[in-house]
Amino acid sequence: MTTRSNPALTEELAHAEADLEQARERVASSISALRNEVARQADWRRWLSRHPLVALGGALALGFWLGAGGRAHLEIGGRR
Repeated sequence: MTTRSNPALTEELAHAEADLEQARERVASSISALRNEVARQADWRRWLSRHPLVALGGALALGFWLGAGGRAHLEIGGRR
């Protein structure tokens, strides 16, 4: 049986193809939106501009921790 001899089958096939194309477009749109959201959320410059005091506190804590760790290492090694 061919689709040329059965108009109902031809119409059903055309409808299925249209549905498939719409599904592809929705998936592509969703992937694009997800990619944009991930890029926006992973932007550290944006995060720093929105939370400058937290970033400053983190930088100070890291500097203190690194500074104290460096001195402790030198004292243990006896090379102070």
